[in-house]
Amino acid sequence: MLERILNWLFPDRCAGCRRLTGDLFCAVCRAQLRPYPPFPPPVGLDAAWVAFRYEGGLVSAIHQLKYGRRRRVAHVLGDLLAAVAGPLAADALIAVPLHSDRLRERGFNQAAELAARLQRPGNPPLIDGLVRVRATNRQARLAAHDRTANVNGAFVWVGHAPPPPRLILIDDVLTTGATLAAGAAALRAAGAQSVTALALARSVIAKTGVQ
Repeated sequence: MLERILNWLFPDRCAGCRRLTGDLFCAVCRAQLRPYPPFPPPVGLDAAWVAFRYEGGLVSAIHQLKYGRRRRVAHVLGDLLAAVAGPLAADALIAVPLHSDRLRERGFNQAAELAARLQRPGNPPLIDGLVRVRATNRQARLAAHDRTANVNGAFVWVGHAPPPPRLILIDDVLTTGATLAAGAAALRAAGAQSVTALALARSVIAKTGVQ
């Protein structure tokens, strides 16, 4: 009741279109979401799946989440991801970790916030143990051929036991897949047998490359 009263007095501004709709991601922006087509997994991943095309209001919403630090946006985006992903077949889910410096700067890990919404009956548990031990430049600022080198060796498994055999690695945006592949390499080095990537969004790949 209190939440409804507060939402009536101070309606949420949509993170996609920025209108005062009372919804963190309004019905108009939801209707514009387009599914991402199947694609071959990037090198280093056993499989990869992306929910939506990185376009329109979803781009603004992701930016609001990550750079505007609107943590609650992850709840609605994570629920959208969970709805389209359906039941997940794996032993565990792992969110791509942030380096401790970036985590302090942002205040939360957006991938972990999304992954938390995937913890539903029948889905694998969300576990910790993968850490980013080396601060890296922001991948979005780098050319495609520099991204692999940027994250090479950036992750390590620190769990008390080896990771489960089949894992799903969760991130907000997949571009070249270099970050997810680097995380997968660390998990396999620690004993994982297969690593699948699951991301909220990705830019559409044209015939000449990534848009």
